[in-house]
Amino acid sequence: MQTLNELFRYTLENHPEMMSFHDKDQKKNFQTTTFREAFEMATHLGYALMDMGLQPKENIGLFADNRLEWWIADIAVQLNGAVDVPRGTDSTPKEIEYILSHSEAKITYIENSATYHNLKEILPNTKVEKVILLNKGDSVSADNVFNVYDLIEKGKSLKARYAAELEKREKAVTKDDLFTMIYTSGTTGNPKGVMLTHQNMIYNTEVVPPMVDLRNGDRTLSILPVWHVFERAVDYAIIRKGAKIYFTNIRDLREDFQKCKPTFMVSAPRLWENIYQGIKNQIEKAEGMKKILFNNAFELKKNFKRSVDYLQGNKLQTEEEPIAAKVINGATSLFTASNLLGLALLSDTVVFKKLRQALGGHLRGTISGGGALPAHVDEFFNTIGVPIYEGYGMTETAPIIAVREVGHVIQGSVGYFPPGTLVKILNDRGEEMPKGHIGVIHVKGPQVMRGYYKNPEETSKALKDGWLNTGDLGFISFNNTLSIRGRAKETIVLTGGENVEPVPIENLLLESDFINQIIVVGQDRKILGALIWPDVDKLRSAGFSISDGEDLNKNEDVRKEIHKVLKKTISAENGFKSFEKVTGFQFLPKPMEVGDELTNLFKMKRNVIASKYADLIERIYI
Repeated sequence: MQTLNELFRYTLENHPEMMSFHDKDQKKNFQTTTFREAFEMATHLGYALMDMGLQPKENIGLFADNRLEWWIADIAVQLNGAVDVPRGTDSTPKEIEYILSHSEAKITYIENSATYHNLKEILPNTKVEKVILLNKGDSVSADNVFNVYDLIEKGKSLKARYAAELEKREKAVTKDDLFTMIYTSGTTGNPKGVMLTHQNMIYNTEVVPPMVDLRNGDRTLSILPVWHVFERAVDYAIIRKGAKIYFTNIRDLREDFQKCKPTFMVSAPRLWENIYQGIKNQIEKAEGMKKILFNNAFELKKNFKRSVDYLQGNKLQTEEEPIAAKVINGATSLFTASNLLGLALLSDTVVFKKLRQALGGHLRGTISGGGALPAHVDEFFNTIGVPIYEGYGMTETAPIIAVREVGHVIQGSVGYFPPGTLVKILNDRGEEMPKGHIGVIHVKGPQVMRGYYKNPEETSKALKDGWLNTGDLGFISFNNTLSIRGRAKETIVLTGGENVEPVPIENLLLESDFINQIIVVGQDRKILGALIWPDVDKLRSAGFSISDGEDLNKNEDVRKEIHKVLKKTISAENGFKSFEKVTGFQFLPKPMEVGDELTNLFKMKRNVIASKYADLIERIYI
């Protein structure tokens, strides 16, 4: 299998009646569509696109969110040998204008009439001639705007004219042809169009399912933006396996866990942070004995799991020590673990089963990507029996570089490299680093992009001899797992010449009940500082007086408490050097939000934050 068109044909032949797509009606009831039905609609739409003038290898915009019609639109593009250029509806008109202009798309899909009216003013500034609305029954009074279902219906009458040509286009696609062009979030300057080939994506659908045990018939919740390569890659793998996709959103997620009872899903760290916080809040409010029972059961299971992981070698190896030696050194742990086994199993059945039921009761695991998963959240879910297969990748690698494997969840790492992926760690002189040493991660393999569209300068910076410079810092452990330590460009250089990685500091501070969001600052300063959005409800529950709309920077009691947290957490006892301590801070006026200070996967736009809150940062150093 070399192209997505071959993947679609494989599914059509092997899983045609699988209820592949589950979308919601206006009453929020899931409506099912088989893959055969979706493929037939996409084929008819493919005829209509040909009739509209779409040519092979042309770019076509696709600005919509997770829904059945997104996939119908995508398949129709692939059958035509064309290239879709996707983005979500929460993108700004300015972003969409740049993407459409730069990609020179003549046709674009748009989710609905509301999104169309939001973009109406910028469309004349692009080469777009025709617009297709994906929302059923939606319309706009304009001669160049069409509804996708009207085009599907029209396509039925065009079969005799275009069937042979569409089949020719479908079969003419090769593994080296582009299937999509995804524009990066643009945290620095204009977004870059990442050119991804059919081979890039097919490789992902081949190597990821065995590592995370994705199975035929699995039920999966789709919550991340489908235009993002992480969700999209897993969804292609789901289609290939003959599994089911349930489209959901953050508002309906709790209810949909019970409706669809997922066996597998993909997610961003923020989702599990929110679920963790919700569980923790319930435990804090529980009656005395229930709270004690849970805490004791959790500590018991956590320590039991740590012992087993230690003995099985499922611990991050930062030193070259044979696993056999670890087993001998852990003999006491083995004895303790065997004695605690019965109690651990009992606590799992009595206590943690209820938590798993809240997630539908059948969830075998989830891939988490798009950002660092806080260590305490990671350990919590792995302890209660919901394995988190944290992974690492980029848009430029469609996206897989590493992922944890079933039975080998090594906390502190993002897992193993799939077959065919080569990774090396280089220092700032371009020298390859040995295991256990931090440097910049470089990757080579079938998943690496062709380059950036119409941007040879940036392409040459990122790609050399087939090796992609990820810009991320990390190391390969002695048990061959990869660990991430931040972005090379995120490294803060203090005036004393010290280099500081902010991400480990931020992740540890996020474990505090009182800190909801934090960004460490200090470039070209003597000391580190931080901008913080606190958990106001937790502070109030702890007895601090906080008025609605109050400027917390003037609340001395709250400031003293946060200062205590910073001092206690970022300390020598926790392994931090003196120059890594966060000395000053300021509270943000509001939480950081997606579309403003955060990307769609909740990554901080550090340059945007530094510019927007320059005055606030300056106050830290007064």
